[in-house]
Amino acid sequence: MTAQPVGRFIYRLYRRLERLRPELHYLFAEITRRCNLSCRHCGSDCSAASQGRELSTDSWLKIIDYFKARFQPPPAVVITGGEPLLSPGLETIAAHLGENGFTWGLVSNGFIYDPARWQALLDRRLASATISLDGDAAGHNGLRRHPKAYDHALKTLGFLAKAGLSQLDVVSCVYPGNLDTLDNLAETLHGLGVPAWRLFRIFPIGRAARDPALLLDAAGSWRLVDWIRDRRPRWLERGLDLQLCCEGYLPFAIDRQVRAQPFFCRAGINIASILCNGDITGCSNNHRDFAQGNILRDDFLTVWRQRFQDFRRRPWLRGSDCQGNARQRRCPHWDDCQGSSIHLWTKSQARPAFCYLDDQPGRA
Repeated sequence: MTAQPVGRFIYRLYRRLERLRPELHYLFAEITRRCNLSCRHCGSDCSAASQGRELSTDSWLKIIDYFKARFQPPPAVVITGGEPLLSPGLETIAAHLGENGFTWGLVSNGFIYDPARWQALLDRRLASATISLDGDAAGHNGLRRHPKAYDHALKTLGFLAKAGLSQLDVVSCVYPGNLDTLDNLAETLHGLGVPAWRLFRIFPIGRAARDPALLLDAAGSWRLVDWIRDRRPRWLERGLDLQLCCEGYLPFAIDRQVRAQPFFCRAGINIASILCNGDITGCSNNHRDFAQGNILRDDFLTVWRQRFQDFRRRPWLRGSDCQGNARQRRCPHWDDCQGSSIHLWTKSQARPAFCYLDDQPGRA
């Protein structure tokens, strides 16, 4: 065997063992759906006002106590939204996490540039932050639908880059309007001192499903992959870890050039989420089809141990275009891809919302 097949075989074995013995490493806590922006591509269709009942701050404090008592060690907690800085209970939740020894981080659009507010979170042991920045001012503001979004996000990043966080990264949503500006954005991030940058193509869920102008076609998607593959070595040398997000499966040889780790959708295997209404799921981007219970009525540890087969065994893929059936051959990439990222599916689909190899079979 050559090095590539050996590496692929070992990684297949590793993924199988991970699914057989799942361990919770990360818990995503969606503390609100409220948001101060109305982004064109929002997968959660967030708005300024809450769209339904949300868990109270007291509920989140009890959830933190539960995880400290039931999981040893407790998972790292990533606070998400919406925009979590709009939650009036954020500092209380953050303090409780810090006081109880949790490693915790925050995902934000960076629009609220308030050094005192961010310092308050740092004082509560904020360990990591992920900020969204999508190109130059025109590209970012157009996508975020606010003329000051870029300036605010840049100021927030400048502050956080000097804050001594254990981890700081930027996530960029790539679409036709910013695909040609990525070189300039790389220079901007490097100049700010940002150490890590993840890019993904916008996928057709939420508002983006109703706005096809935001979606890269197959040629544009591969331009993004090729751009990362070409630029990644030189930016790593300069201290910026540039890589493709967990957007979907790529053939192993290409994948190793654009990601730090080979593709593996860890939703429901090492990652779980509690949504703002209490729903328990894998990744917070997963369709509501994949909710496994609700924290208000179900014991999380029981759900984690006895359910989550939608994520670990994927029975809903039987008969899909990927896995095939008695009358239809399965995809030749099935053994490695296994349906790609779950956030690209609903249970009623026959194929994922996007596949890098659909129109580019020569890239295998």
